[in-house]
Amino acid sequence: MGIFSTPVLLAVTALFLPSTATASVGECDFVIVGGGTSGLVLANRLSAIPGVTVGVIEPGGDVRGNPNVTKPTSWLKNMGTGIDWQYTTSPQSAPAPPQQNGSGSGAGGGRVLTYHAGKAVGGTSTINGMTYIRADRAEIDAWETLGNVGWNWSTLDRYYVKSENFTPPTLQQQSAGGASYDPAYHGVGGNVKVGFLPELDLSGFEKPAETTWATMGYGKIQDVNGGSVRGFDVWPMTVDVGEDTRWDAGRGYYWSVAARPNLSLIKGTATRVLWLNGSCGEEVVASGVEYLDAEGNIQVLGVKREVMLSAGSLRTPLILEASGVGNPRALRALGVEVKVDLPGVGENLQDQPNLDLIYSGTVNVTGYPPYATFATAQDLFGSNASSIAAVTCMSIPQWAKQIEQNGGLNASAVEKVLRVQHDLIFGQNVTVAEMLTTASGSYLVSAFWALLPFSRGGVHLRSTATRDMNDPIIDPGFFTVDFDMETQTAIGRLAQQFWETEPVRDLVTGSISPGDAVLPQNATDEQWASYIGSSFTPNYHPIGTAAMMSRDLGGVVGPELRVYGTRNVRVVDASVIPLQVSGHLTATLYAIAERASEMILDSLVS
Repeated sequence: MGIFSTPVLLAVTALFLPSTATASVGECDFVIVGGGTSGLVLANRLSAIPGVTVGVIEPGGDVRGNPNVTKPTSWLKNMGTGIDWQYTTSPQSAPAPPQQNGSGSGAGGGRVLTYHAGKAVGGTSTINGMTYIRADRAEIDAWETLGNVGWNWSTLDRYYVKSENFTPPTLQQQSAGGASYDPAYHGVGGNVKVGFLPELDLSGFEKPAETTWATMGYGKIQDVNGGSVRGFDVWPMTVDVGEDTRWDAGRGYYWSVAARPNLSLIKGTATRVLWLNGSCGEEVVASGVEYLDAEGNIQVLGVKREVMLSAGSLRTPLILEASGVGNPRALRALGVEVKVDLPGVGENLQDQPNLDLIYSGTVNVTGYPPYATFATAQDLFGSNASSIAAVTCMSIPQWAKQIEQNGGLNASAVEKVLRVQHDLIFGQNVTVAEMLTTASGSYLVSAFWALLPFSRGGVHLRSTATRDMNDPIIDPGFFTVDFDMETQTAIGRLAQQFWETEPVRDLVTGSISPGDAVLPQNATDEQWASYIGSSFTPNYHPIGTAAMMSRDLGGVVGPELRVYGTRNVRVVDASVIPLQVSGHLTATLYAIAERASEMILDSLVS
């Protein structure tokens, strides 16, 4: 069973045995909105209790027969297909070079960006890059600082390990591919298979990459999942090593238990939570979830106990707003009756701007090289770091006022959150930059992004028309704080420096993209800003739109992931993560969902 003790299982099972074990699509004990990375963890754990009926509402289908999903190295072919939501953003503002750590108009040249997100049983875990990297320890500890008692690294680490089923790298992968690990950081009995791809590159490219980064001061990390990511690493992935198959949430948590009689997967698109006419004190009580079935008809799935929203950072806020939970001013403009005054819904959107540098080389890389290097602000700014820390600290009130003007959050609350983030960056020296070093054939590539941007955006319902649930207003607000442009430029220069440093420099024959004419060596801040503004994409790591923080800070859910002002609605997905992490979301989402499942089952016997 994984994370649950035998006494807890026996107690919860006994509690529900008198009821029927057959789930009715008319009413369930638990209704889960979204059969993705987090939702399927909940479905698996809750339906393990025979008398508990669980319904999962998911618009996507079974992709186990899709070779672009199952073959790990084909994952990019899924973008832009029928299993990708392909959300689009509002036009992003014109590019601006870094100022003296002030706030600006953003960068993007009016471009409309596309957000990729999985539309399938398994959600985005069916189309993502499968990277399994957790976070820096202090970043998770900061969740507790923001009002979430019990959410810290030492607590969450248990669920990282419990969710994992790790396969160590082969001796050849270690000697020729650079793969390494520390068994103390890994689990072997969980549902999420993790390991190093059989296609891991063994051509010899890893060694000069590792040596070059070490020359620049970024030594090799034995295991990137131990709570400290600074340095160079060869990362593991969510794959079944033996079968050479992507291991998504469907394979890990759903398909093996799909035949449980108390578990129903309902093909449909959730639109809103319905409420009982009365309320329990000041808390509203959910009675069910409205959804569109496969034929486009409105249906209702009733709930006896709890509704759990696991639709993701770009969709969960829309469901809350359509249900009357959000900023009263925005809800009234939509013609929605206000049930809970919660201005943080849809706000606090944070993502990371992604760019790349492409070179031609003398190599012939036929394998898959998953190499990442993480750097801190001290690394990026060197002797200027302390003065930059002081200037940015003084700029926080200005940034907070700008974020207040752009959205519905209170400036004083935003300021407190930004100060926690500032302390992580400059006080606790967490990593703020990630640079991928990769290659294919004779092409050499760096992809790079700022990990903890100060800019904030939002996602909101366009109208109450059901079709608009698939066409939200998304404004990530990239580079609305100009310090983020300064950080992104510094990261780009570091990535560029890598390819100009021995021994990797001997492998490079020329610059392909953006090319020396656009971005020469020693490019100016203006040249970098122009390139960044015209070329960046989202990193597809949106978080924070139903943030787990104290309500006075603009939080949407509390430490038990229950939506403030509701009796029986929780959110369990990336939208609850209050600040970005130095890693990729998958590992942390599995851990959050495992902990949420345990919380819910514990509450049944308390």
